[in-house]
Amino acid sequence: MGLFERLFADTTADITALSFSERLALSDPFKLPTVVAARQLIADTVSGFPMVTKTGDDRDLLPVPSICARPDPSEPSSDTWEKLVNSLTRYGRAWVRVTALGSNNYPLAAEIVSDRRVTYMLNDAGSKLVAVEIDGRPQDMRMIRCVPFILEAESPVGKSPLVEIRDSLDQLAAAYQFSATYYNTTAATPPYAIMSPTRLQADKAEELLKAWTDARDKSRPAVISGALELKTFQSQSAADALVLDAINQLDATISRVLLLPPSLLNTLSQSSLTYSTTVEAVRQWLALGLDSAYLKRIEAVWTGFLPRGQRAVFDTGSITRMNPREQLDYDIAGVNAGIFTVDEVRAKRGLAPNDALTLQQ
Repeated sequence: MGLFERLFADTTADITALSFSERLALSDPFKLPTVVAARQLIADTVSGFPMVTKTGDDRDLLPVPSICARPDPSEPSSDTWEKLVNSLTRYGRAWVRVTALGSNNYPLAAEIVSDRRVTYMLNDAGSKLVAVEIDGRPQDMRMIRCVPFILEAESPVGKSPLVEIRDSLDQLAAAYQFSATYYNTTAATPPYAIMSPTRLQADKAEELLKAWTDARDKSRPAVISGALELKTFQSQSAADALVLDAINQLDATISRVLLLPPSLLNTLSQSSLTYSTTVEAVRQWLALGLDSAYLKRIEAVWTGFLPRGQRAVFDTGSITRMNPREQLDYDIAGVNAGIFTVDEVRAKRGLAPNDALTLQQ
């Protein structure tokens, strides 16, 4: 299957016979390479965080309630979070249905329901959900939660940022389609020619061409004798260069709207921010995009499943946890600044007190 068929996946018609505008109308923006990579990166990152519970004074609550530790008993919690995040980026919302209640009427289990299975009704003002059906069956509204992405005053259900920039995605699909012509035409034409100062007879030209192509197919050097000369041509036109530039710009737009650092997708940055390591870039992403755009939305809904005074949070230690060298530098700086003592540092590491120990920077 070629690039064109992968971008335009309507298998019910011969799309190669359609006009450019008709092809564009059939395009699926969620099959664009950068969109696929961005959504998977976000979903994979969030799915790697375990959810824990905290008390009002920020202490860990153990054991972690089942609704947080493993919301859907039929699958790993990582699968639940991945489905939820992918639903947010595709549809702009994720539907959560409570499937089991405890004796105190707090949820014990819940599942993610595909948006394709859900129909909903709003009140006359369009500001509140009043009814939800799954597969055509009415649901108890007390058992349904909607995790929204982009919220606006006129609707309580969210919108996907990728749908909001559909025009830009259409332009990116068009750029990919245009660039595909390079492989159908330009790439099929050798970017070189064998030049002869004199006119060759047809049989001699054919013989020379056959010898050249035979050598190329066998990956061996060819012999050019007499006054013959090998001339190469510029394989990339100005239009090709402009299309490649447009693809880079639009790829960066996708990263920006999903609050994802372009550097993590190896796309054009368009920013003055630089990172010394990938770890630093991911930590910056957690602070400026991942937490506020994705984690907080999920945490807010799951906190609503818990008794008053408890809250659900994702443990992002896999990103924020310092490596041993960073932790040592942090401890040394803290001791030197008088923030904590050597014995406190040793206690944190499970070591016995040693008043004689001196940390040196």
